[in-house]
Amino acid sequence: MTPQRINIQVNPIITADALFNFYKRNNICEVGFGKEVAARILEHPHLIVAAYLETELIGLARATFDGLSAHIMEFSIDVRYQGDNLKYNNGSLIESDNSRLGVLLGERLCLELEKMGATFITGYIVENCEEAFYRSIGFNENEGHLVYYLDKRPYVKES
Repeated sequence: MTPQRINIQVNPIITADALFNFYKRNNICEVGFGKEVAARILEHPHLIVAAYLETELIGLARATFDGLSAHIMEFSIDVRYQGDNLKYNNGSLIESDNSRLGVLLGERLCLELEKMGATFITGYIVENCEEAFYRSIGFNENEGHLVYYLDKRPYVKES
Protein backbone atom coordinates (compact mmCIF):
# COMPACT_ATOMS: atom_id res chain seq x y z
CA MET A 1 0.00 0.00 0.00
CA THR A 2 1.39 3.36 -0.93
CA PRO A 3 1.32 6.26 1.54
CA GLN A 4 -0.57 8.49 -0.94
CA ARG A 5 -3.89 6.97 0.14
CA ILE A 6 -3.10 7.34 3.84
CA ASN A 7 -4.51 10.20 5.87
CA ILE A 8 -2.44 11.35 8.88
CA GLN A 9 -4.44 13.18 11.58
CA VAL A 10 -3.37 14.97 14.76
CA ASN A 11 -5.50 14.33 17.86
CA PRO A 12 -8.34 12.66 15.93
CA ILE A 13 -11.43 11.33 17.61
CA ILE A 14 -10.75 7.61 17.97
CA THR A 15 -13.48 5.36 19.30
CA ALA A 16 -12.80 2.61 21.81
CA ASP A 17 -14.00 0.10 19.21
CA ALA A 18 -11.64 1.39 16.50
CA LEU A 19 -8.69 1.36 18.90
CA PHE A 20 -9.44 -2.10 20.25
CA ASN A 21 -9.98 -3.54 16.76
CA PHE A 22 -6.59 -2.09 15.72
CA TYR A 23 -4.95 -3.66 18.78
CA LYS A 24 -6.59 -7.06 18.17
CA ARG A 25 -5.79 -7.08 14.45
CA ASN A 26 -2.13 -6.36 15.16
CA ASN A 27 -1.52 -8.60 18.16
CA ILE A 28 -0.80 -5.65 20.46
CA CYS A 29 -0.57 -6.58 24.14
CA GLU A 30 -3.16 -4.06 25.38
CA VAL A 31 -5.81 -6.51 24.14
CA GLY A 32 -5.11 -8.45 27.33
CA PHE A 33 -6.65 -5.63 29.36
CA GLY A 34 -9.95 -5.72 27.50
CA LYS A 35 -11.51 -2.87 25.54
CA GLU A 36 -12.56 -0.69 28.47
CA VAL A 37 -9.12 -0.60 30.10
CA ALA A 38 -7.19 -0.37 26.81
CA ALA A 39 -9.34 2.59 25.78
CA ARG A 40 -8.31 4.60 28.87
CA ILE A 41 -5.54 6.16 26.77
CA LEU A 42 -8.26 8.05 24.92
CA GLU A 43 -9.41 9.74 28.16
CA HIS A 44 -6.09 11.31 29.17
CA PRO A 45 -4.24 14.17 27.52
CA HIS A 46 -1.67 13.05 24.99
CA LEU A 47 -0.51 14.11 21.64
CA ILE A 48 -1.94 11.48 19.34
CA VAL A 49 -1.05 11.17 15.69
CA ALA A 50 -3.02 8.56 13.80
CA ALA A 51 -2.94 7.14 10.30
CA TYR A 52 -6.04 6.03 8.47
CA LEU A 53 -6.68 4.23 5.24
CA GLU A 54 -10.08 5.72 4.50
CA THR A 55 -11.81 5.11 7.89
CA GLU A 56 -9.63 2.22 9.11
CA LEU A 57 -7.06 3.03 11.81
CA ILE A 58 -3.71 1.66 10.57
CA GLY A 59 -1.15 3.48 12.72
CA LEU A 60 -0.96 5.27 16.03
CA ALA A 61 1.75 7.25 17.79
CA ARG A 62 1.17 8.98 21.09
CA ALA A 63 3.37 10.95 23.43
CA THR A 64 3.16 12.63 26.80
CA PHE A 65 4.50 16.16 27.14
CA ASP A 66 5.29 18.23 30.23
CA GLY A 67 5.98 21.58 28.57
CA LEU A 68 9.64 20.84 27.85
CA SER A 69 10.27 17.11 27.44
CA ALA A 70 8.19 14.46 25.71
CA HIS A 71 8.12 10.69 25.83
CA ILE A 72 6.70 8.40 23.17
CA MET A 73 4.25 6.13 24.93
CA GLU A 74 3.14 4.12 21.91
CA PHE A 75 4.20 3.71 18.33
CA SER A 76 2.17 1.07 16.55
CA ILE A 77 1.83 0.32 12.86
CA ASP A 78 -0.49 -2.22 11.28
CA VAL A 79 1.69 -5.25 10.46
CA ARG A 80 0.37 -5.21 6.89
CA TYR A 81 2.39 -2.01 6.34
CA GLN A 82 5.65 -3.22 7.88
CA GLY A 83 6.72 -5.82 5.32
CA ASP A 84 7.17 -9.55 5.08
CA ASN A 85 8.97 -12.08 7.29
CA LEU A 86 8.41 -10.24 10.58
CA LYS A 87 9.91 -12.05 13.57
CA TYR A 88 7.31 -10.87 16.09
CA ASN A 89 4.34 -9.99 13.82
CA ASN A 90 3.20 -7.48 16.43
CA GLY A 91 2.01 -4.01 15.50
CA SER A 92 3.58 -2.41 18.57
CA LEU A 93 7.08 -3.40 17.40
CA ILE A 94 8.28 -1.69 14.26
CA GLU A 95 10.53 -4.31 12.73
CA SER A 96 10.34 -2.87 9.24
CA ASP A 97 8.76 0.15 7.59
CA ASN A 98 8.59 -0.81 3.92
CA SER A 99 5.55 1.40 3.33
CA ARG A 100 7.15 4.39 5.12
CA LEU A 101 3.95 4.73 7.15
CA GLY A 102 6.05 4.78 10.31
CA VAL A 103 8.23 7.58 8.96
CA LEU A 104 5.14 9.64 8.09
CA LEU A 105 3.73 9.15 11.60
CA GLY A 106 7.07 9.70 13.33
CA GLU A 107 7.93 12.87 11.46
CA ARG A 108 4.49 14.31 12.16
CA LEU A 109 4.62 13.31 15.84
CA CYS A 110 8.03 14.98 16.30
CA LEU A 111 6.97 18.08 14.36
CA GLU A 112 3.88 18.51 16.53
CA LEU A 113 5.90 17.99 19.73
CA GLU A 114 8.46 20.56 18.58
CA LYS A 115 5.64 23.04 17.83
CA MET A 116 4.47 22.49 21.42
CA GLY A 117 7.98 23.32 22.68
CA ALA A 118 9.57 19.89 23.20
CA THR A 119 13.35 20.07 23.26
CA PHE A 120 13.98 16.48 24.38
CA ILE A 121 11.97 13.49 23.11
CA THR A 122 12.53 9.95 24.35
CA GLY A 123 11.19 6.55 23.50
CA TYR A 124 11.90 3.03 24.71
CA ILE A 125 12.50 0.51 21.97
CA VAL A 126 13.06 -3.23 21.70
CA GLU A 127 16.77 -3.93 21.29
CA ASN A 128 17.87 -5.68 18.09
CA CYS A 129 14.47 -4.96 16.56
CA GLU A 130 13.54 -1.27 16.27
CA GLU A 131 16.86 0.57 16.11
CA ALA A 132 16.81 1.09 12.32
CA PHE A 133 13.29 2.48 12.38
CA TYR A 134 13.94 5.00 15.16
CA ARG A 135 17.16 6.12 13.48
CA SER A 136 15.16 6.68 10.28
CA ILE A 137 13.11 9.35 12.08
CA GLY A 138 16.16 11.03 13.60
CA PHE A 139 16.55 9.36 17.02
CA ASN A 140 19.90 8.40 18.53
CA GLU A 141 20.74 6.00 21.34
CA ASN A 142 20.96 7.75 24.70
CA GLU A 143 24.28 6.11 25.60
CA GLY A 144 25.09 5.70 29.26
CA HIS A 145 21.47 5.83 30.41
CA LEU A 146 19.61 2.89 31.90
CA VAL A 147 15.87 2.42 32.11
CA TYR A 148 14.32 1.52 35.46
CA TYR A 149 10.70 0.53 35.75
CA LEU A 150 7.91 -1.07 37.75
CA ASP A 151 5.79 -3.46 35.70
CA LYS A 152 2.50 -4.59 37.17
CA ARG A 153 0.73 -5.39 33.91
CA PRO A 154 -1.37 -8.55 34.36
CA TYR A 155 0.06 -10.28 31.29
CA VAL A 156 3.72 -9.91 32.37
CA LYS A 157 5.08 -12.77 34.46
CA GLU A 158 7.54 -12.02 37.22
CA SER A 159 10.94 -13.62 36.83
